Amino acid sequence: MGWRNSPAQRVYSLLTQKGVRAGINTALDLWARRRLSVPKDVDSEFNWILSPNRPAVLPPPTAGPLRINWILPEIVRGSGGLFNIFRTIFEFEKWNHQNRIYVVSKSPETIKQAIDIARNDYFPITSPIEILEDTVLDSDATIATSWETAYSVRSIPNTARKFYFVQDFEPYFFAKGSLSEFSAQTYQWDFYGLTAGQWIGSVLQKEFQMDSSAFSFSYDRSQYAPLPAPNSTHRKKRVLFYARPRTERRGFELGILALKLVAQKLPDTEFVLVGFPTGSVKLPFAAQVIGVLDVSKLGDLYRSCDVALVLSHTNASLLPLELMACGCAVVSNAGPNVEWLINNKIAALAPPTPEALSEAVAQLLNDDHLRSSITSAALEFVAQTDWTHEARAVEAGIYKGLGLSAMQSLHHE
Repeated sequence: MGWRNSPAQRVYSLLTQKGVRAGINTALDLWARRRLSVPKDVDSEFNWILSPNRPAVLPPPTAGPLRINWILPEIVRGSGGLFNIFRTIFEFEKWNHQNRIYVVSKSPETIKQAIDIARNDYFPITSPIEILEDTVLDSDATIATSWETAYSVRSIPNTARKFYFVQDFEPYFFAKGSLSEFSAQTYQWDFYGLTAGQWIGSVLQKEFQMDSSAFSFSYDRSQYAPLPAPNSTHRKKRVLFYARPRTERRGFELGILALKLVAQKLPDTEFVLVGFPTGSVKLPFAAQVIGVLDVSKLGDLYRSCDVALVLSHTNASLLPLELMACGCAVVSNAGPNVEWLINNKIAALAPPTPEALSEAVAQLLNDDHLRSSITSAALEFVAQTDWTHEARAVEAGIYKGLGLSAMQSLHHE
């Protein structure tokens, strides 16, 4: 490729035409947009954005159990968001709520596969799962689970109240433009939020005046525990990086540069990357690239590592607690989007720069006492968390959104 048609030449042209700051911003916007698929037929692909707003018309229930319709996007394997949703439904079934799952899909023939994934890869739920058609059964609560499904929920009138299971601030997933605006619009409708943590709830209230109730995270005790690690006699310290190059909010480039500095400071350190296909990226340091592992194998991997670098530029994920439960010290970027879940007593938080993050990782590798202190505090913290308690928090949020008192909601205790 010659200079005339190279990416460097295009960036240079933008800098010349617009100045340094505007040129860089324009180049970044173009780069981000090109990483998305380009629509071939806007009307066909995005006509659902024009879905009419049909307010909820059914009267609220006077008591539980509730009839709950969940509107889900495509059901795929390995989604932390779907994990939280299906675990909540699994708990709700125990409490006699009538759950029904509708999947927004353009491929009706995939519903059998979706049912198999939901019940075998996530939780053995018994609630019916079907493709979302023009109508749904009456419900006390209809719950959107992503910004795309919110447009479907917007048009469903036969419910008592519409809810929004918000696990991340999705406008941050896109460069400023159509998609970020489409997703932001969904927070301005009359939905009651059920948010993963207080940070999202505070953003939704401040920017969109959206009322919500929060739940927190826990971990699967059958998978994650501080057991002796396989081959734990390794001499070198090991650092794990949750590496997701295609997921902007996981800070792949930032993490790689931070670990490059760690490798320069501590050349005997072993690095393990998990979360993306092997052989797809050239790395500036030697590392074992594991790829995408089955959940059943993650516990052993986490237990074999001394420190893990986990970056979240939007909402925190489940991973920090799962690593802590295995006795692995966590390093993450500081910020309110992370610190609603973890803090410097149970992890090492640093500004999101390669230098600061590398220093935090290196300090934990060099200071066994500090690392032991943090992992002990983290184990104590995660032991106090419980998924059933968090499902109760979601349930309480639904009752609150419906205007039901605590006594009216406790019929099934």
